[in-house]
Formats: sequence, C-alpha cells, structure tokens
Amino acid sequence: MNTLAGHQDVVAGIDGSEASTAAARWAASVANAVNSRLILAHALPQEGPIYSPAAVMLQSQFLSQIREDGEAIVDAAAAVISAEFPELTIESEIAPGPASTHILESSGTARLIVMGSTGSGALRSRLLGSTALKVANHATCPVTVWRGSAENPGPDQRPVIVGVDGSALSKKAVEYAFRYADQFDAPLIAVHTWQGSSTFREGGAGILIDWEAVEQEESALLAENLAGMADQYPDVPVTRISEPGAAAPVMLKYADDAQLIVVGSHGRSAMAGAVMGSTSQNLLHHAPGPVMICRA
Repeated sequence: MNTLAGHQDVVAGIDGSEASTAAARWAASVANAVNSRLILAHALPQEGPIYSPAAVMLQSQFLSQIREDGEAIVDAAAAVISAEFPELTIESEIAPGPASTHILESSGTARLIVMGSTGSGALRSRLLGSTALKVANHATCPVTVWRGSAENPGPDQRPVIVGVDGSALSKKAVEYAFRYADQFDAPLIAVHTWQGSSTFREGGAGILIDWEAVEQEESALLAENLAGMADQYPDVPVTRISEPGAAAPVMLKYADDAQLIVVGSHGRSAMAGAVMGSTSQNLLHHAPGPVMICRA
C-alpha cells in the first residue's frame, strides 16, 4: 500500500462510538503493517454565538469541558490501540468544526482515511452515517468505511474482493487490493461484470449476439487488467469472476465471506471528477464489511 509517495499517515476518525473505535483498530493494523503513523482525528462541536458577558463565561466553561471530553475520547482509543500495537506511533488531531471538514483537510497528505460506517449519533444498523458518506465522496486519498465485528475488526486472512472494469480508478483499486492482500496474506477475488443478455433481448436482438464470444472477451479483459499486478505479487492467490449483471449485487454475493471490498470511486461510465458512482454508493450502504474507495 505504499502507492502515494510522500503520503505517510493513516487517519482514523474518532467520535467515541464503538464503530469508530473498531475502525481505528483496523486502521492501526494497516498503519502498523506499512510502518505509518496513525492519526486519531476528533472534531469538537462548533462555538455558538455570544450574546452577553455571562454567556462568554458559560461558553468558555463549555468549550473547556468539550475539549476535555474530546481528549478523553481520543486517549481511550489510543490506549486500546497501544495495547495491541505497542510500537505504533499514534498522534491526535482535535479541532472544532464538522467532523467531515476536519478529516477531509487531511486527505491531501494522508495515505488512507478510515471511518466507522456509523457515528455516535447514527442508528445502529447498516445505515451509512453522513460524515462517512461525505468523506468517502470528497476525499482525495483512498477511504475505507469500516463495518463489521467490534470484537474482531480485522484485518485477517479472509479474501479481499476487488471490482475490475478497466477504468483508471479500477486499476488503482486493483493495485491497492493486491498490496493489501499481499500485506495480510489474503487471497484476492477479482470481480468483473458486464451487461447480460436481458439488456439486448427486446425486439429479438438477443439472437444476433454470440454470448459465448462475449463471455470470452470479458474474461480476457479481466485477465488483462490483472496481469501486471498478478506478476508483481505472485504469492497472492487470485480467483477471477466474470459474470453478467450489475457490479454491486454481484460483489455482494461474495461479500459475507470477505474481509474487504476495494473499488474505484466511479467506473468507466461516470464523469471524471464526479462524486461516487452507483456501484461504490451501493456497496457503502449494503456491504457487511469494510469497503475501500479509491479515488487517487
């Protein structure tokens, strides 16, 4: 995962929730493996307007208290992580303002940002929190939105799934997925999807298409997009899956047994510079485990 020269830190958003602490532990595993610092980022509530001298005093006390509370949240997470990774360098960034703004400011120099899927104010379900969604949409570095077991947040040796469509960002996702799989001795499942026969059947057009030839062509495209990284990481076992259908549902079929899904922020059909495409959005909302979104 040493793709971004000069980008050294793994940044984890911390808000005191169980999900954010588990996400930070996952981030710590990655930071420790690639010899990076771990930055625990915590956002404080913004200051409100001041209307009177008495309010100034009350606000000062309030701000002092919330900073103490923020420091306690970060210290508690750091203590848990230090017990697991005693040699890992852990630093903190505590600042006022929206959490997404605070974390996005670090994305220009970070190797990776890691967020829990839901924060302290979110429903405890598979609903995706607004902070995680905004960061995943706008960060300039890869973002992992973590979801899973707080007791065993990973990484582990289960398969890594990567979406392959031939786009530039898909190639970046393949690169990250291979490096992650190699780092944690995990197998890779490379998934490539294409429009199936149902798209072309109207008006009898389906009878004019050689579907066997289409399948062979799409399988060859998948192999071509994996070839360079597969040669670079020969010890990573790779399973190739080429199926007709939409990308997200196909990848989700294999997600229950995987430790991570890696995709580009948008595929070859999306506009350059756009926010995430439908596949990455779908996976962030519905995947049972962590999803890494690669934008750069």
